[in-house]
Amino acid sequence: MSLFKLNKLKQKEAAAALQKAFKNGNDLEVQQAMEDCLQSIADTIKNDYLEVVQTQDKSILVERGYRQLTNKEEDWYQKFIDASKSRDPKQAFTDLAGQPDGAMPETIIQDVFRELVNERPLLQKINFTYASFSTKWILNDHSIDLAVWGEITEEITKEISSAFKVIDLTLNKLSAFACIALDMLELGPTYLDAYIREVLKDAILGGLEKAIIKGSGKNEPIGLNRDIHKGVSVSDGVYPTKTAIKIKSFMPEEYGPLLANLAVSETGRKRDFESVLLICNLTDYLKKIMPATTILSPTGGFVGNLFPFPTDVVRTTELDEGEAIICLPEEYFMAISGAKEGIITYSDEFKFLEDKRYYKIKTHGNGRAFDNTVAIVIDISELSAAYMTVLNKTQAGA
Repeated sequence: MSLFKLNKLKQKEAAAALQKAFKNGNDLEVQQAMEDCLQSIADTIKNDYLEVVQTQDKSILVERGYRQLTNKEEDWYQKFIDASKSRDPKQAFTDLAGQPDGAMPETIIQDVFRELVNERPLLQKINFTYASFSTKWILNDHSIDLAVWGEITEEITKEISSAFKVIDLTLNKLSAFACIALDMLELGPTYLDAYIREVLKDAILGGLEKAIIKGSGKNEPIGLNRDIHKGVSVSDGVYPTKTAIKIKSFMPEEYGPLLANLAVSETGRKRDFESVLLICNLTDYLKKIMPATTILSPTGGFVGNLFPFPTDVVRTTELDEGEAIICLPEEYFMAISGAKEGIITYSDEFKFLEDKRYYKIKTHGNGRAFDNTVAIVIDISELSAAYMTVLNKTQAGA
């Protein structure tokens, strides 16, 4: 195995360990996992740099996904490098942030979220938006038809007004600390860009999927597993979890009535959809979902994904064994916006190690389902395996 492939494998393993640490919620475990993740990213990029220097073949960078920086991006990274190398970096970063072009270019963070969405199946499914530097986002909750024939009355005006929800993106902050070794600064803007983008991806991803699936609503998005019906009791900003519906098979007579819960919105509006999304962990997929949707055909081959209604399955590490979620992913909205002060800021919250400096990486965002009927929590602990039913002529009434 080449050194590049070995480093990428280590980087993937470190990123998975970081996600696991975020899920466990142990601060020391998260800190160690983050350090390991940062080191694995740095090792990969330094190896690429040395390979390009030795071979003088810049096509390596294109093959391995390095971006061609815009003039604005390259200029900002050079200013970032100069500020990081200064004797008083905190003041230098304050000065940089105060300049008209001192904030990180939006194109950098936009590219990070585009890659995140492309790489993660769950993020591909949901209504995911990068909202630039917006602080609020307006949603139509589909509660009424906005086109109304007839006279414009106060009642209709009120209905139209109530059909919109305003989501405050600045209420919730997703942040992480990044350690940039000073020798990384010597590699130049292209390599620093690759490092920062990888750090942003891994740090943001660690909290993003968890928030979409299980977010409590307190200083974070409201997850798909939360009860958000109108009038629900919210304790100190925390939404209660939904009561799981136990299912024992995916047979039509059981699966159909289950999905019918998604067909009518909370306001009584009929909803039409072509497919649903089932979210579960890998263990449950292998032990429960796969056996319940796979049969051995008469020809001797296995036939899988046998749902009576079109169903996509996405696996996540954020759900416990025995629990799964069925939802309409396009009816869940997640918006992420950048921080106006520049997304990456100098931090003195850690003691600085020799030849290393820490920076705070942060974004703002919020997310929630349009209403409480968008998602169902199901208990699959007693899900049974699928089998073929064969009727003889007498049973069939022939």
